[in-house]
Amino acid sequence: MKLAYPNARDSSLDALATTGPGGAGRPSLALCVLLCLAANALAALSLWLFGRPLVPVQEPLRLWSSSFELVANSQHLSDPYSFMHVLFGAGLYVFVDGLKPGWPARSKLVVVVLGSVVWEIVENTPPVVRLFNETSQPGAYAGDSIVNSLSDTACVTLGFFIARLLGWRATLLAAVVVEIALVVSIHDGLVLGTLRVLGTV
Repeated sequence: MKLAYPNARDSSLDALATTGPGGAGRPSLALCVLLCLAANALAALSLWLFGRPLVPVQEPLRLWSSSFELVANSQHLSDPYSFMHVLFGAGLYVFVDGLKPGWPARSKLVVVVLGSVVWEIVENTPPVVRLFNETSQPGAYAGDSIVNSLSDTACVTLGFFIARLLGWRATLLAAVVVEIALVVSIHDGLVLGTLRVLGTV
């Protein structure tokens, strides 16, 4: 799936994404990795400033937690919402790939990671935390731990690579299956959660 390219002439952003800062070829892998790490460091710093803990405060850090209790919800390395972040990453890849098909994969990955980091910061602002608790989402939410937030972005990155491997049609089919499974199992999902926040359900 390719979206209409809005301008035949490369913008400065397009040139940067396709040839790198020096204009000599693709952006270096080291530079792209550095940008992703810097973005995650910014997210961690932002959450720390919001008063979020590094790890769960009242229980040991676990690889997986399915609890929606306040002390555990979005505090561990992975949870049911991790699947939503994988979907988010896959969707971002399909969008960026359709919008900028000529960009190398590493440049697309930087955009996807930046998108995840922006969401992680916004999601953990006090007004958004209150908004989530005013909806009918499962359990109680007090924001992410820093470890959980970084893990969320790792899941977004996983979604990027899955979508790149499968292509947009198979990605869409997989996303529908996962969304239905989340709705049935935890009564939440990427689409359902968005509709709840918007107040339409």
